[in-house]
Amino acid sequence: MKSDNAIWNGTSIFVGIIVAIAAFVRGALLLPLLLVACSIWELYVLHHLRSSLPAVPKKKAKAPRRTKFVVPDIEDEPLSDILLLHVNQRVTAALRTADSNITWEWATKDPLAIVKEGGRCLIRVHGLDGFESAEVVLDKQAHLRCELINTVPLRPNPTADTPEKPRIPAETPPLPDPRIWYETEGRATLEGIVADLSSRGHHSMTVQEDGHIQLTDGSTSVLPELHGFPPVGCWEKLKQVFAGDGLAAEETSGKLVLSW
Repeated sequence: MKSDNAIWNGTSIFVGIIVAIAAFVRGALLLPLLLVACSIWELYVLHHLRSSLPAVPKKKAKAPRRTKFVVPDIEDEPLSDILLLHVNQRVTAALRTADSNITWEWATKDPLAIVKEGGRCLIRVHGLDGFESAEVVLDKQAHLRCELINTVPLRPNPTADTPEKPRIPAETPPLPDPRIWYETEGRATLEGIVADLSSRGHHSMTVQEDGHIQLTDGSTSVLPELHGFPPVGCWEKLKQVFAGDGLAAEETSGKLVLSW
C-alpha cells in the first residue's frame, strides 16, 4: 500500500512538471525537457515497484562432496623400506629397555607381511644372557608388543665346539681401483645394509674377502653380498674411500670390520 501511494504521489508531481514545461518552455528545449522528465519518472516508478516485491531467498551453497580416503599401497619399494625401518626402530627401543646392547634379526623371510597385515612373529635376540628370541605382536592399529622368550635346548649342539676350517685363499686377481667399485655399485648396497642394521641396533659388521657379510653377535640374517668386493691388496686404499664416506674400516684376520 505504501508503494502504491508513493507512485500516485509521484504521478501527480510528474503531471504537474509536464504541465509546467508545456506552459513555460517553447522552442527547441521543450522536447529534451519532456524526455528528461519522463525518464526520471520511469526510474522513480521502477524503484518503488522493485522495493515492493518480496525478497527471493538465496539458495544455500551445496556442501562439497567428501572424497573417499584411499589407503596407499605399502608394497611400493621406497615406502615399504621406510615403514619396515620404522617398525625396526620401535622393536629396538622396546628391547633396549631390557639391555642397551641388544641386537636382533627377523626370524621370518617376509617381515613386511607382518608389518602390513599385523600378527605374531619371532625374532632372534643377541647380546642378552638367558634369552635367544622374542615374540613381536603387531596389530592393525599399530600397537606393538615385544616379549622375550627363554628357550632351553633339548641336547647340546654337537657342532658348537667344532673349529672353523681354514679358508684356502683363491688366486689373487689383478688389483682394481677400489674407488671405482665403490662409486659404481658398492655405495648403494652399503647404504641399504647400514640403514637396516642400524635400525636393529648394530654398529658394525665384518666383510669377508669374497664380499659376504657377517655380524659380530652371531646373527644369521641374510644380508646382500658385496659383489666385486676389492681383494686384500686394495684394502688400504679402500679404507680411505670408506673413511671419506663416514665408515671406519679396520683389517682383522683377513677380514674388514666396518663400523659407523
